[in-house]
Amino acid sequence: MLNKEQVDAFESDGFLVLPDFVPRAECAALLNYSRGLAAQLSWEVQRMDFLPTLDSPKHEDYFLTSGDKIRVFFEKAGIAAMGPAEPGWQGVDKIGHALHDLDPMFDEFSRDSRLDAICRQTGMVDPLLLQSMVIFKQAHRGGEIDIHQDAAWLYTEPGSVLGFWFALEDATIENGCMWAQPGGHRTGLRSRFRRRPDGSAGMDWSDADGCQVPEEHFVPLEASAGTLIVLHGFCPHRSGPNRSRHARGSYSLHVIDGACRYPEDNWLQRSPAMPLRGFDLKLKTIEELPAPIPAFQF
Repeated sequence: MLNKEQVDAFESDGFLVLPDFVPRAECAALLNYSRGLAAQLSWEVQRMDFLPTLDSPKHEDYFLTSGDKIRVFFEKAGIAAMGPAEPGWQGVDKIGHALHDLDPMFDEFSRDSRLDAICRQTGMVDPLLLQSMVIFKQAHRGGEIDIHQDAAWLYTEPGSVLGFWFALEDATIENGCMWAQPGGHRTGLRSRFRRRPDGSAGMDWSDADGCQVPEEHFVPLEASAGTLIVLHGFCPHRSGPNRSRHARGSYSLHVIDGACRYPEDNWLQRSPAMPLRGFDLKLKTIEELPAPIPAFQF
C-alpha cells in the first residue's frame, strides 16, 4: 500500500497523511449513521438520568468497562448547551469503543485490506483491531484534546499500537484539526494510563514534565473528508477546541500487534467472549456477532 517514500516519511515524522483514502460519500454515510447511533444511545442514557461526561470521576466505571461495548460520552458542557429542538447526537463528544466488533457497518469499514497492509509494512506481525470511536467535535462547543500518545492508553510490550484516524468531515485549524510533533515518537513513551489495585485508573508519568511539548514543535494536520492519518503510537498529538460553525467528525481505529504482550492492568479490557480479531475476520451476518453485550449496561 505504501511506497518507500511514504514509509520513510512515517518512520521520520511518526505520522503520515494520506488524502482521498476513502470516498467522501462513504465518509458522509458513516457519519450520518454514527449520528443516528449517538442519538439512540443519548436517548437511552438520558432516559435513565445518567450522563457519562468525559473526565467525570462519578462515571469512571462506565468508561473502564466500555472496551467491549458501544457507549456514548458527552461534552463537559454539551448537555447544558443543548437546545430542546436539537437532534439527540448534539452534545455528544464520542461513541466507542468496540464499534468495529459490534456493528456490521463499522466492521466492514474498519477491516480494509489496505490497513492490514500498512500495519505489516510498519512492522506488525499479527495485527489485531483493539479500539474504535467516532469523535464528533461539535460545532461551536467541541472540546480540546490535550497532548497525548496513543501508546499511553493502549500499551503493549514492546510498544506496537498504530492509529488510523479518518476525517469524516473537513478538518481545519478553525474547527479543531489534529496537530502532531514531527519526530516526537523517537523520544519514547512519556506516560501510561493504567488500572489501580483499588479498581480506579490513572496516568503515571515518566518525568515531572509529563507530555508537555512547546507549541512551536507541532504542525497542523489539516485534512479534507476522506483523508487517513496514520499515527505511530508514541507520536505526541493533540487537537484544538472547535468554536467554528463547522463540525469536525472523525473515526479513529487503533490496532496492536498480537505478537506483543497486552498487560492486565491496561484500562481497556474485554470479556473472554469477545477476543480480538484481525483484518481477515469480517462479520458476514448479524448472527455472527459475539454473545450479547448490551451497549448500555451498568
